[in-house]
Amino acid sequence: MGLSLSFIATRGPDALAALGLAASGEPFGGEPVPPPEDFIAFDLGGWRFFMSEDHRFGSRERVVAASQLGSALGVYLEEHVMVSGAFGAEEGRLVWSVQHDPEHGLEHLDIWGEPPAALEGSRDRLLAELQTLEDTDTLFNAPVYLAATICGFDPNAFSDEVEMTGLKVVRKDLMRLRDPVLAADLRDPGATPPAGDPPRPGFLARLFGKR
Repeated sequence: MGLSLSFIATRGPDALAALGLAASGEPFGGEPVPPPEDFIAFDLGGWRFFMSEDHRFGSRERVVAASQLGSALGVYLEEHVMVSGAFGAEEGRLVWSVQHDPEHGLEHLDIWGEPPAALEGSRDRLLAELQTLEDTDTLFNAPVYLAATICGFDPNAFSDEVEMTGLKVVRKDLMRLRDPVLAADLRDPGATPPAGDPPRPGFLARLFGKR
C-alpha cells in the first residue's frame, strides 16, 4: 500500500493549455504507474491521459477545464489515507462525481449528479466484499473501478509499457492544487470556485490539523 496519484483523461482537442502544462522533452517508454516524473502524458485506447504523482491534480475544477471542447474524466487516489474519487465532465460542465472518504465510514460513497450505471453493480460487489473482509476498505476502489469502465485504465492493474511525454508547468495560476472536497461539502459541486477563493480543507488538511 502507498500509491498516490491522479489522472485526467480526455477525448477531444489537446487539453494541455487548459491545464497549464506543456511538453518538457522527448517521448520515452516505460510503465506509467507510478508516474516516473511529476507530470506525464500518454495515449491509451483513444484517450489522452495526463497523470501526476500528486493526488490533488485530478480535481473537479481541473477536469472541468480539460473538458471545455470535449469529454474529460478525472481520478484521484491516496492509499495512505484511503481517499479516492472520480469526476466526469462534458463541454465545460461537471456531470457527475463519486468520492470515498473513510472518515465517514467504510461504506461511504459521496455521489453527485448522474454517474454511469456501472457504479451500481460495482458498489454492490464491493459492499459484499466488505462483509466478508473485515476492516478492509473495499469501497476505496469504487471510483477507480467506475472510471476504468469508461476509459479502460485502472492504475492498480496496469503494468504495460507506454510511450510517455514529460510535462512542465507553464501556467502556475492554472495549477493551484487543492485537497479533494466531497460534493456534500460544497454549495454547488458543479460550479467552479472563483479564482480568489481560498482552498477548502480536505481530508489530509483535517488529518494534520490544517484549517
